[in-house]
Amino acid sequence: MAKWYEIKAKGNKAAEINIYGDIGESWWGESITAKSFVTDLAALDVETLTVRINSYGGSVSDGIAIYNAIKRHKASTTVAIDGVAVSIASLIAMAGDTVEMADNALMMIHAPWASTSGNAADLREAADVLDKYATAMSSSYVDKTGKTVEAVMGWLTDGIDHWFTASEAKAEGLVSTVTAALPVSAQFNLNRFKTIPAAAGIFIKPLNQESTMTPEEIAAAAKAKADADARAAGTVNQPADPQSSEAEIKARVLAAENLRRTDISAKFQPFAKMAGVSDLMTQCSNDSNIDVHAAVEKLHLLLGKDLSPTAANFNHRIETGESDNEKFAKGVGQAIMARCGVEKHDPQNEYRRHRLEDIAAASLERSGRSVKGMDRISMVKAALSMRPVAYGQTTSDLPVLLENVMHRMLLAAYGITPDTWTRFCKQGTVSDFRDWLRLRTGSIGDIQDVNEAGEYQHLSLPDAKKESISATRKGAIISITPEVIINDDIGFISDMTSMLGRAAKRTIENRVYALLVSNPVLNDGVQLFHATHKNLAGTAAAPSVASLSTGKTAMMKQKDISGKDFLDIRPGIWVGGISNAEEVRVLIDAKYDPDTTGNLERPNKIRGMVSDVVDTPRIDGDEWYLFANPAIAPVIEVVFLDGQSEPILAMEENFTTAGLSYRVEHPSGVGAIGFEGAYKNAGTH
Repeated sequence: MAKWYEIKAKGNKAAEINIYGDIGESWWGESITAKSFVTDLAALDVETLTVRINSYGGSVSDGIAIYNAIKRHKASTTVAIDGVAVSIASLIAMAGDTVEMADNALMMIHAPWASTSGNAADLREAADVLDKYATAMSSSYVDKTGKTVEAVMGWLTDGIDHWFTASEAKAEGLVSTVTAALPVSAQFNLNRFKTIPAAAGIFIKPLNQESTMTPEEIAAAAKAKADADARAAGTVNQPADPQSSEAEIKARVLAAENLRRTDISAKFQPFAKMAGVSDLMTQCSNDSNIDVHAAVEKLHLLLGKDLSPTAANFNHRIETGESDNEKFAKGVGQAIMARCGVEKHDPQNEYRRHRLEDIAAASLERSGRSVKGMDRISMVKAALSMRPVAYGQTTSDLPVLLENVMHRMLLAAYGITPDTWTRFCKQGTVSDFRDWLRLRTGSIGDIQDVNEAGEYQHLSLPDAKKESISATRKGAIISITPEVIINDDIGFISDMTSMLGRAAKRTIENRVYALLVSNPVLNDGVQLFHATHKNLAGTAAAPSVASLSTGKTAMMKQKDISGKDFLDIRPGIWVGGISNAEEVRVLIDAKYDPDTTGNLERPNKIRGMVSDVVDTPRIDGDEWYLFANPAIAPVIEVVFLDGQSEPILAMEENFTTAGLSYRVEHPSGVGAIGFEGAYKNAGTH
């Protein structure tokens, strides 16, 4: 099954997400949770986000999780409806700070629905559940439109498919802007919906049904309808041509007949492979006295033939809403985070005193599984199971609850762990684990005078020098056993997750300084800091006005790889051990030269030479370094796989412990990609 979303980087601090097609793996059957989407979105360190939608809905649990993930992301978000935003896709659209809709796009909102079976009590229960979903869903539309809850509930409870053109959606407050019409790049099967507006014709490909109108008749019908609408609106001054009334009437009749046949075909198509359905569709289509409602009644009678009611357990799948499970997940997540000390306790949270074992039992019961008669260990094992029989995994299932909470704690610990490499290293992205080239080019030199003959001289382009860098897999695994849940060992979950977050941050820090101190050999066969590269002090010296000034001069005199032009690089960061750092801060802040003897007040020529002083215990010798701004002349680069600059969690069932394993992944790499933007002095006291 093709992935139903795609994330693309769009320049610096910007990304675009395309949600095209069914949301989840299957619209009609069970679908995956939005775990992968939410994880991918959370890993995006961007300031602007564009979400493009061309979808007629799908899995509700996926849709609600997507909506909430977009709402809580720090980026300024624009949702652009390119084609259709139908059912749960329309709810996702409400997550945008601004919502744009193409002029020829469509939106549809309707009541949540389910496929049900069972006795009368089961069906009444299903109806009550659907009402709760509708109430919960209304808040998203209310927040976006500013309408009253009562007005929005009208869309969600009357059983009607409410279709909106772009202008109608804007009038209702569902979208902010109507943009230029887009070319229709794909056909859409909207057969699953009760009604299809005429405006949807550009998206619909008739299935097993020939159109009864010729191209000329369709064009005439369109023109006649446009003329009639214009006269009705009072925008056309001349009266209707009496001679055209007959053609207009014929066109309207043909248009209505074509729409009737299309609607009937749409209703029958999902059941076309069942015995007798195709023949009944042909019969209803050919009888102009049978409208779509009468045809559907005949279809229901055919489908219900020879069937008898059963007392099967009620099992339904909601396709357009989320409420209780989402509230449960949020409440449990907040309670666990508070117990771990990451968030404040909420006295209004009903789950604040729940043990992990209580949450496991509640999670099972919410998924429809009874815990009656289960012993504690069996109940917890069932709650931790990755593959619950006959039930789809949702945000309220214990594995997903724990994963969400642990991921938040992981990122919190990662975020508060200090680092220094970001202050003098470049950050980049690679898309796989192979070596990626980093090229440095020379210059073509000065342009030449034109001789008397008016001929211009050819200048040779210099070869580029290259360095390589790659990402490697990095990660660790922690396990949640049934004993952790039964013992309510919240400290284990908190401590292990936080330690992994801090370890992920420190791993990169350690690798950067290990590379720096090792003085690696570049592709030219020379070490990073070497006299050949003219970036290594000839005489070791402690930081002083003189030694720092010498380093600055050396960096400014660096030439490009062709040797034709000065790079004029200025140092911006000093890097070294703790023992020298305070002296450097005094040197660059002093108004007068502190090395001058006597009472002379000689101006300090290196005052403000660097804007940042980086000190670290990972450099335990006397050596010190000058670095240029990494955006100008990068020397060391840290790369992340697919831009994933923060660690993520992956979950799998652990058959050995009958619990769950959570794998922390943080693929990254460190490499030297140039030498001109740095200078080293071996240092001495």
